[in-house]
Amino acid sequence: MFEYIQGILETKTPTHTVLDVQGLGYRLSTSLSTFEKLPSVGEKTKLYVYTHVREDQFNLFGFSDTRERDVFLALLSISGIGPRLAQTILSGMTPAELIAAIGQKDEKRLNAISGVGKKTAQRLIVELNGKFEDDMLIPGQPEEEKSPPLNSMEKEALMALLALGYKKPVAERALARIKKQGRYTSLEALLKDALQVV
Repeated sequence: MFEYIQGILETKTPTHTVLDVQGLGYRLSTSLSTFEKLPSVGEKTKLYVYTHVREDQFNLFGFSDTRERDVFLALLSISGIGPRLAQTILSGMTPAELIAAIGQKDEKRLNAISGVGKKTAQRLIVELNGKFEDDMLIPGQPEEEKSPPLNSMEKEALMALLALGYKKPVAERALARIKKQGRYTSLEALLKDALQVV
């Protein structure tokens, strides 16, 4: 229905974005990968769109580029994976990392993503291996910079997430990404943001 929506960035969180288009606010669900590429609030931005329509639902999903949307659509083609889980998967790793993990048949790495069990990881590998174009791997793109060590508050947040049942690689990645986005003032604020991401 929509190819893309372009407007002023009104709100951005690790899970959704609001774009103001001439006084009309569009709320789009977004992955952590897209969140990290968004400009500052108040600036003009463009998101590519997938429209999910059901009898009782009308949801928009936004993507920073068509590569991520293509991977999202490929995920939806797999039985048992709906839009929310597909978004969670793309928050657990970037499209390039996901394609690489599938190509390497790295079931363990896929299992580290919240909501992806052994059977889902196996379906990802079997059904999507070899389905992506080589240029989607973005050759030559540097790996994400290694995150600095966690401070005492971040370690407390990590322990809390582990106690809640989240897997360590996913929790660490969530905390590292939140850390890059700016400062937080308390453990409670940090945990609140982390729980929106994992």
